[in-house]
Order: sequence, then C-alpha cells, then structure tokens
Amino acid sequence: MNRAQIRRSCRVLIVMGLFPLLLYFAFFCILTYPAITQFRTHFFSDEGDGLQCAWNLWWVRKAVLDLHQSPWHTSYLHWPYGISLLGHTLHPFNGFATMFLPTGISLMERYNLVVIFSFIVGGLTAFLLAHHLTNSYAGSVIAGYLFTFSSFHFAHLEGHLQMVSLEWIPLFILLWYKFVMKPSIARSIAAALLLFLVILCDFYFFFYCVMAGLIIFCWRLNRKEGIPFFKEKGYLIATGLFGLISLATSGMLAASFLLANSRDEFLGAHPESEFSMDLLAPFIYGGHWRFASLTKPYWSQLPGYIQESSVHLGLAVVVLLIYVWRKRKHAEMPGIGLWYILLFFFAVMALGPNLQVWGGQTEWMTLPYTWLQALFPPLRASGVPVRMIVIAVLAAAVISAEGFKLLFRGSYRNRLSASALLGLALLEHLPGPVTTSAPSIPAYVRVLRELPGAGGVLDTVSRPTLALYYQTVHQKPLAFGYVSRAPRSVDEKDRELVKTLKANDFLSLWSTYRIRYLITAHAPDRLRESDGAVWSDGSIGIFDLTAVTTPGIKSTAGNSH
Repeated sequence: MNRAQIRRSCRVLIVMGLFPLLLYFAFFCILTYPAITQFRTHFFSDEGDGLQCAWNLWWVRKAVLDLHQSPWHTSYLHWPYGISLLGHTLHPFNGFATMFLPTGISLMERYNLVVIFSFIVGGLTAFLLAHHLTNSYAGSVIAGYLFTFSSFHFAHLEGHLQMVSLEWIPLFILLWYKFVMKPSIARSIAAALLLFLVILCDFYFFFYCVMAGLIIFCWRLNRKEGIPFFKEKGYLIATGLFGLISLATSGMLAASFLLANSRDEFLGAHPESEFSMDLLAPFIYGGHWRFASLTKPYWSQLPGYIQESSVHLGLAVVVLLIYVWRKRKHAEMPGIGLWYILLFFFAVMALGPNLQVWGGQTEWMTLPYTWLQALFPPLRASGVPVRMIVIAVLAAAVISAEGFKLLFRGSYRNRLSASALLGLALLEHLPGPVTTSAPSIPAYVRVLRELPGAGGVLDTVSRPTLALYYQTVHQKPLAFGYVSRAPRSVDEKDRELVKTLKANDFLSLWSTYRIRYLITAHAPDRLRESDGAVWSDGSIGIFDLTAVTTPGIKSTAGNSH
C-alpha cells in the first residue's frame, strides 16, 4: 500500500468513523450533563434494574475468568440449586467486552463505559446505514443522532442496559441489506457474526432483526430480477454459509432458550396489556422528554412504566416521513419503499394484541401481533410488544436522512425548512435528567466479605437489586436472587425455602439448603443468644447457622462443604 492509499484510508477512517464517534460522544456528554461528571462516582442508572445489569457484568467476568464455566447458568443465585440464565436479560456481550479491562477499573466504571459505548456506536452504525442508502453525509449524521438519542434509547437508560445495547442492530441490517443486494462470502460471514452480537445483547433485538431480515429478503425477492438472482450458484453458496454460521452461533443460543423454556417454562413475562404501545405514543412526547410536564396529562394515563411507553418519534421526523413519501419519485435513495414497510410493520406490531388509545384498551379490535404470537408461540415469553418500535425508529431515522438530503439540495426556502426541522428535532430529542445512583456498601456487607467458609447467604434485609450488587462485594452465593425470568422448577423450590425461613427452621436452612450466613433484622431470641451470632450493629445481624444448629459448639462443618 503506497502513501496515497494510506492517506486515503486514514481520511475515510476519520470522516466515516472517528468524527461521527467524537460528535456523538460530545452530544452524549451535553445531553446527559451533569451525569458525565459523575462517571467514577455514580452508575448511569437507577438502583432497580440498573443494579441487576451491573450484576450481569460482574457475573460474566467471574464465571469465565474465575470459575471457568458458562455464564448462562449460576449457582451464585438461588443457592444451592442454582438457576439457568438463558431466560434472564444477561446481555453477555457487555460482560465479555469489559471482561479484560484492567482490574483497577471498577464495576461502576465498566457499567458506564458500556452505556457510553452503546450510545456513540449506536449513532455510528445508524450513520453508516443511512450513508450507504442516501450518500448524504449531513443527513446521515442527523439520522445517527435521531436513532441513538431517541426517546426509546434514553428511556431505557434508567435501568435496562440490554435495551441500551442496540448498537449492532443498524450494522446487521446494513450488512444483511448489502448481502441480499449483492451476495458474497465475506458479507455472509459478517452478517452472521453481527447477528450473533445482536443476540448476545438481547433476545428481543435478535428476534426483531430476524423479522427485519426476512422482510428485506422478501422485498428483494419480489423485485423483477429477484427469483432468477437467488437461483445463482454464488448466492446459494453464500446463503448456505450464512445459515451454517448463524446456526452455529446465534442459532445455538436461541435454540437453547427455546429448549429450556419447553422443558422448564420461564416465568416472569410482562402482561401485554400494560406493555403495548399506545396509538398516540409516537406523536406525543413521553415521560422521558425534557419538558415532560407539558404532556403529563397524556403519558400519566398510560399503563406500565414510562421507561417503556416513552417512544415518541417527534413531529419533525413525522413531517419528514410525510415529505419524503410525497417526494419519493424524486428521491435518489434506492428501494425507499422498503424502509416504509419496516417502519409500518414494526410500528403496528408494537401496538400489541389490542388497540390502545390514550391509555384505554379496545378489546373488540384484534391486531396483527396476535397472529405473530400464533405463528411463534415463544413470543409469549416476552410480553413487551412496545419494544418492537426500535426498528421503526431506525427506519424513520434512515428516511429522515433522505428528507434532509432533499431539503438541503433544494431551494433557499427548502434549506430554511430543513434548518427549522433540525432545530425542532433537537428540541424534541432533549431527554429529561438522566437518573444516576451511588449505592453505598453497608457495614454488614464488608463484614460478610471477610467471613470464612463455603455455603450460601440469605439476605432478608436488602432489596433484591441491592442484594445482587452487594454480592459483587462479598462474593458469596445468595439464596433467592432477582432475575428477569426464572424456570418454574426454581420458583417451586424458592417457595419451599420461603416456608422453611418463615418456620425459623435454622437446622434445615443449613443441613438441607447449605445456607450458612443469615442476614436479618428480626432475629428470634434463640438466634441472637446462640453461638451463631457473628456480628450486629444493633439492628442488623449476621448469624452463622452452622453454629446455631448445635448451641454452645462452634461447628466447622461449613468449612469442608
């Protein structure tokens, strides 16, 4: 490679990679301020599901590097029987990605790095997709902004790290689109590997990408040269290679989930009636907008949580969608109808099984989502149709890039309209204050970390998400455990353990469940007065159940277990 080629490659790398990344990083810092100043001291999340996601990062690292085992099963939760994490929102990609960071980087910093990475890379991949389709640099930069700083993305920042990790969706769709338009071995391998990255972030996103891929494939097949084109030897070989790699990677993981769910049903799916998109939600600003108080009469009436219902596209984007459709004959973007199909399909599916308007359900009207469930019954394990809007948001961003391109190349009046729409879009995409948290480590957790012996811990004083976070400090297995979906068999065993605990059967807690340390604020007298009383601050106590079962004798049975 000569100097001219090296300079050209560096220029492309800067223009198409480095500059958009730096731009989106700058916008992230501005939009989340002052959260970015708390990078080392606060999680960019709440103390609810956000701490569960932090536990995920810790567990993947511990499972692979310390225990040398698969991260999709753990005995560190629901001790001693353990639990499959196939139904849990584990997002192992983030754990793998942060696994080899220096040990001096804290769990909090690793979590925040994942958030920043997802936002800026999500913008970059959406930019690359839009640029490939529109060849408009400015329009594509705006498209990346509209996608990664969407209401959907910021709403889930509060605690759903798996939903924040949407960065591979645009890149998979780009590679798959390029593959079906002009297949090659390299593109088939790249698309299959990107699909694997998607499923490592979230099963929902994987399912949406598979559906989007099928729509793109059928759209290409429907073109005049489609059927003869697909019969070509080169295409068949490349498609077969994509299928083989996908089956060996994302296919194996998806099949493992389906098999596990069929053998031992995962419990914990959300009710669809509460987590379907309201018909007006894409058009009315939701609860995560900077000026959400102005639209509170609307979004406060919606069922579920505002983290799910805040999915507005913005009026500027809606205007652009209408404008581009009216000017579609003048648009240079190839196959523009495909992106309207994706937009419409996923927006309709996000409405769920029954139409909902201003928070009110219309039971008399069955929507296509019901048919999708009938075709694919495992979809019932999700129960959150509204999340399908993410593909519609991406399609809307891509179409908006073409809209800005047409306006910027038009008359002075058109350019003025483009500037006004851009200003409106920036206003509409202003997020509310970003939730941050800095959970403190109580004294009993530090004491527990220093206590010897094997066996589990039963923490009855902490909220489930905090108990997960505290486990990353004391490093001991926990009875119970807050996961998104638990197998039915684990739920049944948990119920038996609850009965044992309520009966104050401390002998069985150790002999049957191998729970050594009990953390409680309501210890009975015989427990407080036993030799098992290890530590107390006057309200919370730690009790070693191996000693409680044999009063007066300091048992060492737990050390040999």
